[in-house]
Amino acid sequence: MSHDNFGRNVVLQPKVRYTPENDAEVLEILNRHQGEQIRSVGRLHSWSRVLESEGVLLDLRKMNHVRCLDESADHRVEVGAGCQIKRLLSEMSSQKNWTLPSVGFITEQTIAGAIATGTHGSGRNTLSHYVLSLRIAHYDVETGRAVIRTISAGEELLAVRCSLGCSGVILQVTMLARPAYQVEECFREYEVLSSVLAAEKKYPLQQFYFLPWRWTFFAQHRREVESTSSWTLMLYQLYRFLAFDISLHLLILFLVRLLRSPTAIRNVFRCVIPLTVIRGWGVTGPSNTQLVMEHELFRCVETEIFVRRDQLPSALEYVREVLQCLGSSHGGTSRFLSMVSQAGCDSLLQQLRGQYCHHYPICVRRVLSDETLISPACPDDSTAATSSDDWYAMTFTNYHRGKARQPFDALAEFLTVSMGRLFRARPHWGKICPDNLSETRRLYPRMQQFVKICQRIDPDGAFRNRWMSSLFEEG
Repeated sequence: MSHDNFGRNVVLQPKVRYTPENDAEVLEILNRHQGEQIRSVGRLHSWSRVLESEGVLLDLRKMNHVRCLDESADHRVEVGAGCQIKRLLSEMSSQKNWTLPSVGFITEQTIAGAIATGTHGSGRNTLSHYVLSLRIAHYDVETGRAVIRTISAGEELLAVRCSLGCSGVILQVTMLARPAYQVEECFREYEVLSSVLAAEKKYPLQQFYFLPWRWTFFAQHRREVESTSSWTLMLYQLYRFLAFDISLHLLILFLVRLLRSPTAIRNVFRCVIPLTVIRGWGVTGPSNTQLVMEHELFRCVETEIFVRRDQLPSALEYVREVLQCLGSSHGGTSRFLSMVSQAGCDSLLQQLRGQYCHHYPICVRRVLSDETLISPACPDDSTAATSSDDWYAMTFTNYHRGKARQPFDALAEFLTVSMGRLFRARPHWGKICPDNLSETRRLYPRMQQFVKICQRIDPDGAFRNRWMSSLFEEG
């Protein structure tokens, strides 16, 4: 049997697939398949090889309970690993009028899948950061039998919060929650990056888009407010849905899959797409709707790269030059070519020249530094996270299909490798990543600690796939 992921760029070929309904069934499956590879998956909204399974595949979608807890001063929610985030948000709202501290672009993922890869929104920490405890199933080191235990403190919690599925099968997650809140949003265009970053003081939840071929910045200013929903909220949501979630994507699909003209793509991004953005229309609404978009409506692939704030201006200028070299006649400045040479990627750049015209706004989101071991937003050294350690995630999206997507795959490799060497940039674990993770390993100061913890919990590597082998081997 085989299963495609959302982007249809990863094929899962497990020997057997199960959909257990409770803890007891999970234990029985693990004991039945002792000595085999075990992987659990959510809704397959990842683009990396973290999904790959050649042994036993567990789909935990039936383990999706939600329970809001009142036992402490903190708001907490207990949720089954297979619960989709959209269901979790709905249940929290109906039970207690609560929500999550951070919400990403889409809500199709399961909670276990989201925390396992470091899923994030904008202006706050990743979801992994808010995990208080987890119940996991794994094999007892002494008896070899499957057991369940709760991890709620210490270095093990910092590891399993974002574990890539390497520590066992997550059954249940307990997370911080908070009362529902309102978000004000408006769009503005800026010529320079410094103006966008200066607006963070007023709009700490903002995200912005670097528009290819126009090379300006469209900021989606967002901030938490005390006011009630705007009377124009429904009209604004309809506009945002029709203009961005539907029309923008249909236009891009037409340009990429039917017209296939780089010149048309460049001109549309310079002159047409900016006309769809209404600047300065400030609208307030619930965070659960304001922070979420419908990007799951059209299949795509993505790669995402995290850089520190002090590296962001240079990194975005580097990205601009890369895309110009690939999608136009731009030869590249001497400084840029020197950087490519420094990264050891000259030959790959030459292969890519003129082969790919980027066709989607580059979304940039600020992600606060995490208290985890290998979240893409964990601190850049082994000390505790501080505000100076904040990261910016740059998302590159592609709508080609099949063989036509090969130039984008090569671009993703070029960006992750060269920017890792030049800017110590980290790829998102759940999106297109390098095939060999030996270099990526060196970008995480606490990676060795993470590996040791996973090996202690799972010494036989039952919960790791082939792709992760280079992560667990000294390079």
